Amino acid sequence: MKKLYCCIIALLFIIFIPTSLLPITLVRVGYIDLEKIISEYTEKFFETQIQVREEYVKQLQDKYSFNYFELTDEEKIDLLNQIRNENQTLDVLRYNKRMWMEKGEISDERIYQLIQTDIMEAIKKTSELEGFNLILDNTGNFIYGSEDINLTDKVLFRLDEKLLQFQNTQPPEPLFKEEEVPIPEEY
Repeated sequence: MKKLYCCIIALLFIIFIPTSLLPITLVRVGYIDLEKIISEYTEKFFETQIQVREEYVKQLQDKYSFNYFELTDEEKIDLLNQIRNENQTLDVLRYNKRMWMEKGEISDERIYQLIQTDIMEAIKKTSELEGFNLILDNTGNFIYGSEDINLTDKVLFRLDEKLLQFQNTQPPEPLFKEEEVPIPEEY
């Protein structure tokens, strides 16, 4: 009988343990439409990069033309090299944009890595700011996902912020290191 009472007391103790004594981890789950994010951001990435760099090349060309007689030979060479490098970068961007629009592919691994890094950073920042512990792609194995946990538009907003920041940077940061500027095969 004593054993029965001990078992019942132990069972009651286990059943009615205060929840504050148990480690409970709440997981907040969100999902994204990764295909939509990749598609929209990649297109905006190319448009922004090309637009900003074209404006920068125009500024460099104007500086060279309007200040030609005041520039030293070294400054002229430096400006011409900057213009050449930016034009090569523009050629690579235009080629990859065309490949993206026609085939949905990016042929330059460095551009692909830049876009992938931007997207992953935006997803991470969004999940941290919104308090999500787990982000799933909407093609993953889950049964239900309400719109209030869909973070796609918030991630796209973070990516738009990054492009806006790039647009407001003068001069634009080099896309490639000077010695790495590739020339597309078609040119």
